[in-house]
Amino acid sequence: MSRKGEDDGTHFRSARVECLNGQWYFAVREGAKLVGPFGSQKEAQDAADSYAKDIDEGRDPLHVMSDQIVAKGFSLK
Repeated sequence: MSRKGEDDGTHFRSARVECLNGQWYFAVREGAKLVGPFGSQKEAQDAADSYAKDIDEGRDPLHVMSDQIVAKGFSLK
């Protein structure tokens, strides 16, 4: 299944959750940014899943990021 606006085809998805200096982040394609920090891998994965769901539902990436930053107090690195 393709994301909205993407051509059908093979898309390689990589792990989007990573630990840097003991803090957890998830990566987004839009702007090639890391979102976080999170206190645990599970928290970062849950936030990444929520972000991906919003994008799959057709929400604008800027609005999704804005909502997450405001609601959760995330920072962009």
